Amino acid sequence: MKAMKSKRHLRALIAGGVLVASLTSPGFGGSLPQEPSEEHLLDEDVNIITGLYTREYSLTRTGVVDYRTARQILLSGYNEYWNTVVQTEEFPLFYWYDADHDGKFEMWIDRQVEGCPCDIERYDAERGNHKQQARY
Repeated sequence: MKAMKSKRHLRALIAGGVLVASLTSPGFGGSLPQEPSEEHLLDEDVNIITGLYTREYSLTRTGVVDYRTARQILLSGYNEYWNTVVQTEEFPLFYWYDADHDGKFEMWIDRQVEGCPCDIERYDAERGNHKQQARY
């Protein structure tokens, strides 16, 4: 009898763990998904004035932008065809994500620019501070 209670208790703990993991997985209420792959890329822009290289993605592949990133430009120049060529940070400084697909993006910032979810925080532009850390 005691063994059955232990097994039930263990199953309940496992089920609870699975529930918590599913609630904190990407795409659930305020979490930031990882940067999408090239197949989701819709547009990109090099802006020498702002010093940012931006990329726009459609996570749903509907052609509607729902995810953006911006990397800092470290060096810029021109190739033999006079196209702008830039060297950027490996990871984005800014992320924008429209989880509800309503056109309202949440802004995230990685002040360390190392791509670690532990450093990426949701940014409140009005207050100039962070709200929560990113969870992948």
